[in-house]
Amino acid sequence: MKIYDFDAKFFDYARTWMAMHPGMTEKQVEDSYNEIMLNWLNAPAKWLDGEKPGEYFLRYSEPRDLIKLLEEYNKRDIGLPEPLYSRVVSMGQPCVPGLMRIVSDVDRSESLRATALALLRDIDSDDARQLYVDLACSGGEDDEISEIAADILSEGDGSQIGALLERYDGAGESGQQRILGICANFPGDDRILGYMLDKLRNRPEQRALYASFLGKLGDPRAIDAIKPFLTLTDLGYLDYIELRNAIEELGGDPGEERTFYGDPDYEAMRNI
Repeated sequence: MKIYDFDAKFFDYARTWMAMHPGMTEKQVEDSYNEIMLNWLNAPAKWLDGEKPGEYFLRYSEPRDLIKLLEEYNKRDIGLPEPLYSRVVSMGQPCVPGLMRIVSDVDRSESLRATALALLRDIDSDDARQLYVDLACSGGEDDEISEIAADILSEGDGSQIGALLERYDGAGESGQQRILGICANFPGDDRILGYMLDKLRNRPEQRALYASFLGKLGDPRAIDAIKPFLTLTDLGYLDYIELRNAIEELGGDPGEERTFYGDPDYEAMRNI
């Protein structure tokens, strides 16, 4: 099982291509990127004994071999070839158990787990949905794997909202924040509004975040609950703006805008 640095080979090809097309502007080169890539993928390569880079990984038909390749590229800190990524996705369901094992193993490198998560997302396997829920509900602040899982659920069909809300009380602060961030995309369950308003009241350091969630949720019942916050004396200007934006997004009238003389954010915006 040979490991080739596809990225390095492509950059060599691209440099040669540009040398053969002198006088092109940076914009013209950028616009030609897809053409360059397609030509490279479909051209027989000497370093692959005449095989085309885009077809190289088609030789691997066993999921365990493709998973081993993912691990080897990560272990050697070599960029994962796009043709290998595409091969795993096209193989689909047979690769899912191996990818889920990688994601679930906290002793694996974060970069390998993140790659496996991205592959599961693109394969779109139902088997991985509970794993996304588990990851989104766990993990601390700025946990990359939990954030990726939350992003996948946010971009999904909302079928896991019930499972997420069932986990809400037992999730930590970061997990609850991720749950509500996902739920903001899928209105319909009254628990979501209640949890968001509770956070708005009891997490003053995160008022802007939860105001934005409420605006995104789109439930106009939140307007009357948000309005009193606009008059708080300890309110910062940026939090105030997010609260106003949420009210307007929900179809309400936030009233005349307050001044925040002395607030550095207000002064910076006022002087633009």
